[in-house]
Amino acid sequence: MAMKYTHLLFDADNTLFDFNSSSARAFAKFIDHLNLDEDKDYYAIYQIGNHQVWNKFEAGTMDTMTLKWKRFELFFKALNIQSDPHEANSLYLKFLVEFASLIPGARKLLEDLKSKGYRLSIITNGLKEVQKPRINKIEIAHFFESIIVSDEIDVAKPNPSFFQVTADSIGHPPKEKVLVIGDSLSSDITGGNNYGYDTCWYNPGNKKNNTSAKPTYVIDELSKLMDII
Repeated sequence: MAMKYTHLLFDADNTLFDFNSSSARAFAKFIDHLNLDEDKDYYAIYQIGNHQVWNKFEAGTMDTMTLKWKRFELFFKALNIQSDPHEANSLYLKFLVEFASLIPGARKLLEDLKSKGYRLSIITNGLKEVQKPRINKIEIAHFFESIIVSDEIDVAKPNPSFFQVTADSIGHPPKEKVLVIGDSLSSDITGGNNYGYDTCWYNPGNKKNNTSAKPTYVIDELSKLMDII
């Protein structure tokens, strides 16, 4: 049977990687390292600034070099403490790699797709100190013919230039044969749609789509991708 899609472009965090879990564990270890013992939700405080800088990064108004330390500067400022945000970033990224894990079912899905001849790639708005080390740590690099990391190409999803680099790396297959799979409406779905690719929104929490992004498909379990392709 002919494949509807030949090339599948996967986002990494919260699509293949269980980023929420590993990030929370990494941050907890980071807080232990700082010896902060007050009864506060430090992770929630950090996430306020973290979301701000990532939104600026996706909008093209902040580069990754600034993003890495700025989020910790905002965190320390919110707590009114003095600490080195550059050192904090390095430590947190180290712990992120340490606690890397896949979403349940992700490895089996990749094995099944690879065995059926689909050509797989990772496209991620991530940091180079984290993305490829995590991919190597949990031994999934062999599934992918391309791994595109925004931090390595100085442009991020949803910018069309990111998808142009991706298309270059996979040999420019017909756009109708390419499917983008990701959890972010703003970067994965919007970016894929704008470039002319079909998109699949991975939405395990069954969140409402209150944006202008229009995914071609929506799934709440990774295994349901097999019903689409």
